[in-house]
Amino acid sequence: MRHYLGLSAIFVGGCLILTRLGLWQLDRAEQKRERHREFTTAFEQKPIAFDVIALGDAPAYTWRRTRVQGTFSKRLILLDNRTQHGRSGYDVLSPFETRTGRTLLVERGWIPLPPDRRTVPAISAPESVATLEGYLGPEPVAGLAFNQAAGVMETLAPDIYRIQRLELDNLRATLGTDLWPTVLYLDAGMPGALAVERKLPGDGSAKHTAYAVQWFSMAAVLAAIGLWNLKRRQRKPS
Repeated sequence: MRHYLGLSAIFVGGCLILTRLGLWQLDRAEQKRERHREFTTAFEQKPIAFDVIALGDAPAYTWRRTRVQGTFSKRLILLDNRTQHGRSGYDVLSPFETRTGRTLLVERGWIPLPPDRRTVPAISAPESVATLEGYLGPEPVAGLAFNQAAGVMETLAPDIYRIQRLELDNLRATLGTDLWPTVLYLDAGMPGALAVERKLPGDGSAKHTAYAVQWFSMAAVLAAIGLWNLKRRQRKPS
């Protein structure tokens, strides 16, 4: 009897744990769907004038489309190891001085990697006042932060830097510039835009739903095994 009760407890406990894991994955899927709804709602709104956004409200305007006027800095940041259509290259970012004195980092698009990595790409930007449109978002995700070297800027030429991983806090300290806490992802066709192909985030919920189905399936299989053992023991002669 003691062995029977212990075995039953293992099966019941296992089923509860697997079911709990399945419910957790369903909760994660709903969180991802809610996050995507927030992104879609923000992204589909009409562009807002950047200068009316208060610094303290910057996180609330993530994924929001915006319009801003100002001038490009001569500084260029090349984000390394970015690919497009199977080709290696850089994502190009430039500080942009707005008419109200803010400095906004602008992600201008992609350029192919020169045949020799020592070659400094020839990239220009409008020197006159420009009006830009795009959307505000977090830093581009690139590179692995195994150590601090990933965030160190390599100087290729005066005012042209190469970096493996972009972190705004480190960039502020290196450039000595008080950068805005989000990045402007420039629309194609805007002044200063390069090869722009944006991959906007999906909701990512399908993966968690699939995991939930796996956990629930394992719980069902474990429950079936437990019931089969129970019936087999009941059929045994005493």
